[in-house]
Amino acid sequence: METNNLNMENHHSTTAHHANGTTKRNIYNEVEHSTSSRGGPLVSSWLPTLYSTLSSLLRWTGSYPAHIQDSHLAFVREAVVPRLKQPPAAADRLHYILTHNHSPYEASVAFASHKTAKVRFTVQPLVDPSPAVEDPLGQKGLREKLEGLASACGADRTWLEAFVDSVFLTAEEEAGLVEKEANGGAAAGALPRQICYAGFDLGPDEDENGKSVIGMKAYLFPQLQALATGRELVDVTESVVIRLAEGDKAMLAAWELLRAFLVSHGDDKINIYFLAIDCLAPRLGPRFKVYAHTDANSLASARHVFTLGGRLPPSSADFLPQVWPLLMDMEDVPQANMDDLEKPLNKPDSKYCGLCFAFEMAPGRAVPQVKMYVPMWQYARDEAGVVERYERILQMQGMMGNYDFGAGVQDAL
Repeated sequence: METNNLNMENHHSTTAHHANGTTKRNIYNEVEHSTSSRGGPLVSSWLPTLYSTLSSLLRWTGSYPAHIQDSHLAFVREAVVPRLKQPPAAADRLHYILTHNHSPYEASVAFASHKTAKVRFTVQPLVDPSPAVEDPLGQKGLREKLEGLASACGADRTWLEAFVDSVFLTAEEEAGLVEKEANGGAAAGALPRQICYAGFDLGPDEDENGKSVIGMKAYLFPQLQALATGRELVDVTESVVIRLAEGDKAMLAAWELLRAFLVSHGDDKINIYFLAIDCLAPRLGPRFKVYAHTDANSLASARHVFTLGGRLPPSSADFLPQVWPLLMDMEDVPQANMDDLEKPLNKPDSKYCGLCFAFEMAPGRAVPQVKMYVPMWQYARDEAGVVERYERILQMQGMMGNYDFGAGVQDAL
């Protein structure tokens, strides 16, 4: 759920756990036979999962006329689901890293002051590496899926093509990495995979051609590029920024601010995780986003990142003390003791720990915008309390409107 600089994701995943401890279903054990409007068979358990969650959220927001809802659901059915790996298999589960419980799909709702709520979702297409067809890391298959999704929703591909070219390995880099891994004793099945996500913002309106508006985002991981070339993640990221900025001095200045902060802390303190772009025409000001993770979860550490270690005004983090007790389930902790307190994790072995930050840059903007992502389930004493505190944060930020947040969550499960 997006609230300005704060992002709290509500996961609708493979196994839905209710507040009373019951489990709704395990969709890895489901198969549904369906037919698209073009007559082609779809055999997928992802279809009922995506369809039921998104149809519920589209209705609940009250933002979408019926024909727009139908159009968005047709896009999901005909363009998105066929590009997910079919059929779902338990063997693939650990390759899905989009959510903490290994689902290839996540839904969320974006709230903003004086605006109606909007539904969003993200998917992780999965491609098996295939040395036999010269795709040992799955890059060709993923590129085709991203391009197909962009074409299906009318997304601009200018930045997308440059982004993929900058992050995916060249043929020479790919061959070198495969040889390096083979010489190290890695079997073909143990080769690293290329990874991507695709995100979609479902608009409530139509464009000038009468098509429902869908905004697309692409998410790529720079780790294979760093592994293949021996470069640091920050240097790989810089090469992407330079290519996308095309000489825009403001965007490059924003990157220099962020780079100085990242380098001053090192990978062990704050680590680049993945990168993302808006698939918009350059004239519309698309964003390039760097997602970074830190194991620290204190209020002081969050404040430090929001100000880029003092490079941005202290006011950048003024909202934090107000929402922190709700985010971290620490309302019983005195404010004087809260600043440096590190909250224990409910699941210490999960990679979803600490805090995640997104640093947004765009042409014409000389200062990066910082957003924070909090895995509230890691810090909550009970699941029902997470929903209740979500709602209070939205009310505090003036974004709740007349929505019954708890009902929306329950209906989508």
